[in-house]
Amino acid sequence: MSNLFKMSFMALLITGVMALTASATKADTVTFTTTGAFTGLSIGGVAVNGDPASTATFTDADGSITIKFTGSNQSITVPPQNGGVSLGSFTTALTGAGASGSGILTLTIHQTSPSVASDSFSGTLNASFIFSGGGPAGGAGTVVFTPASITIGAVTYSLSNSGSVTLSVPPNNDGTFSATGNSVEGTVQVSSVPEPTSMLLLGSGLIGLAGAARRKFSRNT
Repeated sequence: MSNLFKMSFMALLITGVMALTASATKADTVTFTTTGAFTGLSIGGVAVNGDPASTATFTDADGSITIKFTGSNQSITVPPQNGGVSLGSFTTALTGAGASGSGILTLTIHQTSPSVASDSFSGTLNASFIFSGGGPAGGAGTVVFTPASITIGAVTYSLSNSGSVTLSVPPNNDGTFSATGNSVEGTVQVSSVPEPTSMLLLGSGLIGLAGAARRKFSRNT
C-alpha cells in the first residue's frame, strides 16, 4: 500500500470519526403540547373537552366526582434530559358521598419541532371515590394508557410506569379540586441522524479515497 493510499485512508477514517462524533453530540430541541379528550363515560358521565383542560364528571344518587386533565406545553433539549417529562396532569373534585365511573381519555401529543405531526395514547379510566359519612376520602382511580410509547418522526415518547397513572384523592368533598395532581410522566428520545455537514465531510473523504485508489490502480497497470 503506497503512502498516498495510506494517507487517503487515514483522512477518510478521521472524517468518519468527526461525522459520528458530530451526530452523537448534536442536541435536538423537541417542542410539543398535549391535549386530552374524555369519551365513553359511564355512570351518568358528562365530558367537557377544552384546551388545555378537559373534565369528566360522574354522577349518581350519592354525589359526583369530577376528574380534570390539564395538558402540557414543553420545549426540551435531548440530550441531555434530566428526569421525566410531564405530558399533563390530573386533579379531582368530589361532592356528596362520592361516585364511581369509567371512560376513555385520549392523550394527544402535538409536536412542532423537530417535525410537525401529532399522535395519541389511549387511556382507560376507572375511578371509585367514596366519602364515608362525610369523613376521610377513600377509594382509588387509575388511568392505563396504551400503547406505552409512540413515535413522531425521529422522536419517541415513552410513558413511565408502563403507562399507568394513579389518580389522587381530594382532601374533602366540597367540590373543589385537589391541590396537586398526578402527572403523566414520560421520556423523550430522538433518533440519531447525521447532520448534513457531517454527511458532506464523509462523502468528500470517500471521493478522495476513490481517487487515490484509481491512481494507484493506473500506475500498477
